[in-house]
Formats: sequence, structure tokens, C-alpha cells
Amino acid sequence: MDKYFTLMIVPEKDKGVKSFKIPGIIFRSFAFIFVLISILVGIFLYDYVKIVQQINENKLLNLENKQLREQIQLFQNKINSLASDLERINTFEKKLRIITGLDNQQKAAVPLKPTSKNKSDQMMDDYSKDSKGKDQTSIKHEHNDLNLEFNFKNIKNEPEYQKLKKLYDKKIAANLGLTSDYKITRQLNNVIQNSFELSDSYSEFDFKYKKIKNEVSSLENKVHELDQYLLDKDSVLSSTPTILPAVGWITSYFGHRISPYAGKLKMHEGLDVGAPYGTPIVAPADGLVTYSGVKAGFGKFVQIDHGYGIETLYAHSQKLHVKKGQKVQRGERIAAVGSTGYSTGPHLHYEVRVNGIAVDPLYFILENN
Repeated sequence: MDKYFTLMIVPEKDKGVKSFKIPGIIFRSFAFIFVLISILVGIFLYDYVKIVQQINENKLLNLENKQLREQIQLFQNKINSLASDLERINTFEKKLRIITGLDNQQKAAVPLKPTSKNKSDQMMDDYSKDSKGKDQTSIKHEHNDLNLEFNFKNIKNEPEYQKLKKLYDKKIAANLGLTSDYKITRQLNNVIQNSFELSDSYSEFDFKYKKIKNEVSSLENKVHELDQYLLDKDSVLSSTPTILPAVGWITSYFGHRISPYAGKLKMHEGLDVGAPYGTPIVAPADGLVTYSGVKAGFGKFVQIDHGYGIETLYAHSQKLHVKKGQKVQRGERIAAVGSTGYSTGPHLHYEVRVNGIAVDPLYFILENN
């Protein structure tokens, strides 16, 4: 190995050439130092570029975190507003239940006999059972009032909130490339710390959303139940014979009487309404015609099924205006007063039957035709 390196300097003009002897160890030392410095400068430049990139990324991340916080806060405000709206709706629903008496329905059956009740009340209590004996005017309700007193002040102590918080912490840690010890490393960087602070907002929003969603589902079921009850109530009322089918005067009431044909005491199972020939006979409630034709003793005869176990019968008609299977509505003309069958003069024989048992039509009648 060479002990010396010669360094020669040759000028442009005719002058003497200068030469210098440099020990080999010094030359190699300078070369090594130069290479080492070049490597270090390269590393520093690389780190500088990475640091600049990281600073830019941190700025973007901070900006994104700020925007997310603002957006989540907006959602939080909307959630709180929605909770207030639900409380008002729930209060309104409770008022409707009180007005309709839905929470205080009586389930006990009432005997089919006269009482001191108002006619409409008697009708609704005594005759609202279908052919199977089920009460159609009320719905059994075994429900608890919704707890819409939303209190979001101490939700961080709720187990469900704590569970959501852990899930969001793990998700954020995974996105940031942190290991299972992120609870310690999260304190080393403000950007990371700010990112983890978002998990509180995420958890709070998710907790509120789930709670309100559950309450909305419960409230929806209650409103549906109330709607169904009102529909059933309306159906019962529209199917209850509350008017006298013909304009005239009552010549014979419901109860025992001397039969004009047999000449002995018999049960008269309806009302006889005297009226001129051709007087319109109308349906006292909505229903379905189950018979329209001639029947022994009754002459020209109509029978209507109103549902809920209620049927009405019309006998001795002069003319029939409906056919079997036809749907009729309250006030619709179904026949005309006549004197067919076993009859002593023009009149309407009108019966009301509940579950096949004849009852006094006056219990139902609220007004004349």
C-alpha cells in the first residue's frame, strides 16, 4: 500500500510545476470523512423531507379533526332537538289515550239486560262482542309509559357508553397504526391526543342516537296501537244500529204480549213501527245483507249482519230494494213498509239480535230516522 500520495499543481503558463506529498493515511481519512458526511447529510435531508410531510399531514389532520368536531356538535344539537320533539309527541299521545279512555277500558262482560246507563253507553258495554265473545271496543294494553325524559348529562357513566368508547378507541388506534399500548402513546402527540378525543364525541352521538331510535320504535308501536284502536272504535260505531229504520209510530214494543194470531201471551222479539204503505225502510248501520226474500210468517224479509255479533231483521215489507250479499251503509234504503206475511196492517217489524239473542232495539236507538 502506498505510504504517500503526490498532489501536482500545473499552472497555465510556463512556470514550474508544484507537487505535494500527502501521507496515505491522511488522504484515506479525508475520503472516509467525506463519504461519512455525505451519508449524514443525506439522512438529514431525508428526515427533513419526512418531517415537512408529517407537519403538513398533521395540519390537515388537525383541520379534519376540527371539522369533524363541528359536524358532530351539529349532529348533537339535532339529536337534542329531536329528543325534545319526541317528548312533545309522547305527551300528545298520552293525551289522546286519556281522551279516548284507552287506558281505562273495562274487560268484564255485562249481562244482556236493562240498566240505568245511557243508551249509547249501554250499547257500547253490552253489545260490542263478536260471535266468539271477544270485546271489539277495547284493546288489552299492558304497556309501560315511554321514558322520554332524556337526561344526557351523565351518559359517560352508562355501561353502553363505556362499551362504545372502547370500540371507538380501538378503531382510532388502528387507523393511526398504534399498538395495544396506545393508552400511553396517545399522550405523546397532540395530534394523536386530539384524534382520540373524537372518540368521546363519536360515542356520545352513537349512544344518543341508539337511545332515541329505540324510543322512536316504542312510540311508533304505541301510536300504531292507538290508531288501530280508533279504527276499531269507528268500525263499531258505524256498525251499531242507532236509528229507527222507518219514520212512523211504535205500535208494539219489545217484550211479552198477547199474540194477535194465537190469542195468547207470547214473546214479541222486536218493535212494530206503524207507517203508511211504501214508507222507506233504511239500514240503521253499516252491514252486509245476508237474506233478502220471502220468509214464512214474515212476508218480504231482509236480514243484515253488522259484524261484532249484531244482526237486524226487517219483516212484512211491501218491496225489497237490496239483494243478498250487498253491502249497505247507515241511512241507505233497503225496503218499503208493507203488510206481507202474518200482518194486520202496514207496519215494519224490526228486530235486533246480538250473538243470536233478540234484544230490545230501543237500547240502541239514539235518534229517529
